[in-house]
Amino acid sequence: MLKQLIQKYSCIAILLLVGNLAYSQDIVIGGVNKNRPLIWNDFKGAPDKGSSYDASTFWSITYNIKGISFKGDTAKVDRFSVILTLDESLSWSKPEKQTNTLLKHEQGHFDIALICQREIIDQLNSSVLLKTNFKEKIPAIFSSILEKYRLLELKYDAETDHSKNQAAQDIWNNFIATQLK
Repeated sequence: MLKQLIQKYSCIAILLLVGNLAYSQDIVIGGVNKNRPLIWNDFKGAPDKGSSYDASTFWSITYNIKGISFKGDTAKVDRFSVILTLDESLSWSKPEKQTNTLLKHEQGHFDIALICQREIIDQLNSSVLLKTNFKEKIPAIFSSILEKYRLLELKYDAETDHSKNQAAQDIWNNFIATQLK
């Protein structure tokens, strides 16, 4: 299970100093760059029969720095992309447990990832870094935001009892919807 959690929140940080876009926000589901609601067919991984959970949503966020500008002692990220990807091969569900309620819960996990992606974009857009440490600071910003949302997902599962506590799930659904506006 620990290995799956590590894979679930894996991140790959690639620094490329070439490009021409200010930033891009990509959301990849099913190999297509398009944000859409999840469907059960997106969960292609083998179900974990030994798990007490009925489904699991695995996502990753990567970023590419494509341009940095320098002014005096400061560095600013000018062009970058942040890519949120649903890992369909690791996302799974137990077919006999698939319900609309459970799918809405799993969508909540992916929506939390989307909120995380947006915060990374906001931070990269607003951070003015030092010329001497920007190469270390950018991955640190990325990692700290990713950890914040990893912990938020754990809280989400604990409070909703993995979708079984409908009152708590409704509160979380409202919170997530508000954050996505």
